[in-house]
Amino acid sequence: MVRLWTIAVATAIGLPLGLMAYLATPPASDLRLDDAVQHFAVTTNVSLLAAAVSIAVMRPALETRDWRSVLVALGFMTLGGFFLVHGLATPGVLLRGGSREIAAVSVLALAGQLAMTLPAVVFAARYTPVLGRLRRSRSVTPRRLLGATALVIVAFAVDALWQPAGMSDMVESMTGYGAAASYAVTSGSLQASPSWVAVVAGSTIVLLAFAAVQQAREYSRSRLPSHAALVMSFILLAQAQVSAILGPPYSLLFWNYHALLAAATVIAIGALFLELDRRRGLERFLPPTVVERIVTGDRLSLEGERRTATILFSDLRGSTALAERVTPEAAVATVNAYLRAMARAVIDEGGILDKFTGDGLMAIFGAMSDPTSGAAAAARAALRMRADIAAINAERQARGAPTIGYGVGINTGDVVLGAVGLPERSDYTAMGDAVNTAARMESLTKELGADIVISHVTAAHLDGAAKVRHLGEATVKGKSAPVQVFALDPA
Repeated sequence: MVRLWTIAVATAIGLPLGLMAYLATPPASDLRLDDAVQHFAVTTNVSLLAAAVSIAVMRPALETRDWRSVLVALGFMTLGGFFLVHGLATPGVLLRGGSREIAAVSVLALAGQLAMTLPAVVFAARYTPVLGRLRRSRSVTPRRLLGATALVIVAFAVDALWQPAGMSDMVESMTGYGAAASYAVTSGSLQASPSWVAVVAGSTIVLLAFAAVQQAREYSRSRLPSHAALVMSFILLAQAQVSAILGPPYSLLFWNYHALLAAATVIAIGALFLELDRRRGLERFLPPTVVERIVTGDRLSLEGERRTATILFSDLRGSTALAERVTPEAAVATVNAYLRAMARAVIDEGGILDKFTGDGLMAIFGAMSDPTSGAAAAARAALRMRADIAAINAERQARGAPTIGYGVGINTGDVVLGAVGLPERSDYTAMGDAVNTAARMESLTKELGADIVISHVTAAHLDGAAKVRHLGEATVKGKSAPVQVFALDPA
């Protein structure tokens, strides 16, 4: 496998570079294929393919809130959008005659470079702390970022194609060169000066190389074909930038730049579909946090690992009595409505939905972060359950349907996280005294008349993040000494 991987990488790097070296030297470098209509057709088709399929990939990525796939799909959407402007600005096709055709050269050059540089920035961000910040951000969501990017692309396209002279003046003021001079040597990037090429095109190549190296590390851990395909795609994009710098307009090297872009897009899109399909299949059985570890090559062992985490148990009250009064189908539909509200509260607060326990559930918080954040997230999830279940009960009461009560118990402590079962069929869960105590907290809700009961350990970890009320001491099964318990009150 390692040998095949080495051969594949060497081929992806060597063949395009060898072809570029051949096309950059006479007599191949002297050949030209001056066909504006063909350029228009090739660029628009490649860009539409990248944009359309990126949107298709974005849909399941948004459903699973997978920022890693969102960033890759967003990168290719950006590539497709600006490359579409690059194609539509082909001089002599849509923009023809006099000053418009001259100004189109600057639009073509600027859009072509943006179609390389901006995606490179997005791809590189996938392997930096930016990814973690996006996951934690409440103001920046995948849908908002997608919408903002689409608006920027549309605004640029309208301005560039409707008033190309204004775009040309901007390029000239930035570079000190007119449209014809700025595009005299290169096809897809602005050749204002050697320093401009070094900063813009050089930075693009470095960013794509960085993304390829980081993605190769993920492949070395996971051995997933989709990761290898992304490595190939990033390498081809970096080589496309080199080809764009070296290729005069309509030379064979110029056309090679477009071919490399098309190849990189097709390979990456196939990789994204494979990864998202695998991810969605795994998330039917495993928590998203665990799936993320698997697809990035983290090996989960049956032995498990010790972590400090916050465990939440939630259970419905009155579901058995409900089943006696309504049809089985109606009972299942009612319980599912409540469980969906509970499960959504867990997932939205970053918890791991461990399992459904009949008409309740078990969730894990803070297993991949610090205990304080896990306790606060579990408290927020419990408070959201209270609000959502109250809304469901109010709606049911308004139409004369029976309502259902619930109880939530939360505890924080050391647990062992791992895969339990057989090597070929196992469940990822948490075990330990802290889990048993959380289950006892949930049982105490019946005795204490509180809908949310937390242990003194969880209350200490909240550190003012939620309002708690001391309920006194309680005897917990399996504990030799009484336990201090608290109720979670509205903020």
